[in-house]
Amino acid sequence: MKIKDHNFIFKLTFSYVFIILISFGFIAFFLDKKLEENALKDIKASLVNQAYLIETQISAENLIKENTIFLDSLVKILSKKINCRITVLNSRGKVLADSEKSLDEIPNMENHADRPEINTASSGLIGEEIHYSRTLSIDMMYVALPIKDKGEVIGVLRLALPLSDLKEMLTVIRKAIFFSLFFALGLAFVLGSMLTKAIIKPINKMIYVSRKFSQGDFSHKIFIDSKDELGELATTLNKMAQNMEDKIGEIEVKNQHLVAILESMVEGIIVVDKTSRIVSINFTVEKIFNISKKNLEGKIFLEAIRNNDILDIINVVLKKGEFTSCELTLMWPVQKIFQINASPIFEKGIVNGCLLVIHDMTEIRKLETMRRDFVANVSHELKTPLTSIKGFTETLLEGALDDKENNMHFLKIIQSHTERLNKLVDDLLSLSHLESKEIQLKKQEFDLKEQVEQVIVNFKAQLEKKGMDIKNELSRGIVINADKDRIEGVFTNLLDNAIKFSKDKGVIKIYGQEENGKIKIIVEDSGIGIPEKDISRIFERFYRVDKARSRELGGTGLGLSIVKHIVELHGGNVGVESVEGFGSKFWFTLPKQ
Repeated sequence: MKIKDHNFIFKLTFSYVFIILISFGFIAFFLDKKLEENALKDIKASLVNQAYLIETQISAENLIKENTIFLDSLVKILSKKINCRITVLNSRGKVLADSEKSLDEIPNMENHADRPEINTASSGLIGEEIHYSRTLSIDMMYVALPIKDKGEVIGVLRLALPLSDLKEMLTVIRKAIFFSLFFALGLAFVLGSMLTKAIIKPINKMIYVSRKFSQGDFSHKIFIDSKDELGELATTLNKMAQNMEDKIGEIEVKNQHLVAILESMVEGIIVVDKTSRIVSINFTVEKIFNISKKNLEGKIFLEAIRNNDILDIINVVLKKGEFTSCELTLMWPVQKIFQINASPIFEKGIVNGCLLVIHDMTEIRKLETMRRDFVANVSHELKTPLTSIKGFTETLLEGALDDKENNMHFLKIIQSHTERLNKLVDDLLSLSHLESKEIQLKKQEFDLKEQVEQVIVNFKAQLEKKGMDIKNELSRGIVINADKDRIEGVFTNLLDNAIKFSKDKGVIKIYGQEENGKIKIIVEDSGIGIPEKDISRIFERFYRVDKARSRELGGTGLGLSIVKHIVELHGGNVGVESVEGFGSKFWFTLPKQ
């Protein structure tokens, strides 16, 4: 296998080139600055000397009297000899003569008193400055010399020299430095590449064999005839490979045993390290949380299983190093109840991880809750009629039996509550039978509209009492294959509820539609409706929206639960749509014939 070493060669060679580039760059930078400083210093010194010589030829009398003709002639002659621009100014900054301007242009020149070099010279010192000349449109070096008479500054002599020649000289030097740097970098690159290839050859051998080690193939060995550090490294890698092969063999045997144990456990097992990263999980955890093992291991716990409650338990164990046990009701990613036992994992006396054992208590707690609720609801439902029966029976036994005006009334009340008890027991037996899943449906083909008409007839008295009307809008010819008696029970319960909870003179509509290969039947009333918070629980056993009114109307709270079980036994679904105060739509689906 050929090792790609271009990247390493480039890095090593580039390091040589980079060092030379940085070193040469610093040298070139400081050399350039030093040359420029020395050149400017020499130019300044030359201008100062020339200014002193010219200053001796300017008499105080001509300057005081502002003899511009004499001064103009003098500066133009001397300017040609020394190749400098010469300007003579009085003590107030007014230009008296300038070698670059004619006598006619002099009066139009601006006052120079605010120029830095003129300001310095006016104070009796030699002024110097480099700035852009708007007159000549180039950078100039200015040297201003004070002209004194009896110790008093009476004028200023300024010499100016363009720096274009200096810049040209510096440009030539910079080009020479650049080409020297380019040549040095090229030479360093060539020599560095050659040296790097010689160094990397034994490294390539170690890389090749190390890759084999990483793939689990320890049959290869590294042979390097060298006594230096690379030779020692090769020997060390060979020994390490042998040790790894032995240790991996031992670990694989232990791991197989451990995996067999974990996968056979009905409890969920999660192992995390000290940074809360998942090390291992078993199949039960995958099943509980509906997740995949291959997508979890190595991830932080909260990334894999987004549950802060379990994470808090892990953090407590990792921090305190103590066993923790608690029961949690989790709402996400699944709604379940777990008994969680968390134990610290120690390594050399330090907490290095956490072992979670998760017992799914959901079904157990659900059954316990259902049993408690069932007992409580049945007890409550039985207590009310039994209390009434007992009370009126005692009243009759205490002498009311001879009361011809009330004894029949009391007996009718006892009969009513007895019928209610009988209906409750019948509904409980029916519901228990349906929930057992052992019921055998007696399926037959029949017309749905005709069956609904028969059910409606049974409610004729109730409808007339409340002045209500039922509209059977089901189409004729809808034939289904179902248990006719059970489906009749569905319609009976739904229509009974619709009549009880509808307003007087209301309307109930029954209609159907085809939906996803099924027939959907809707029973719509104009009743009091169902609050939104109760809709999700309306099909639970003994659940009532208005408990007082439901009992008053003779309901047991089991009708809708019976409806749900009958429909589901036929492979359908039930549901309700309602807005409080605007009626309800109870619907159920049945497979087509």
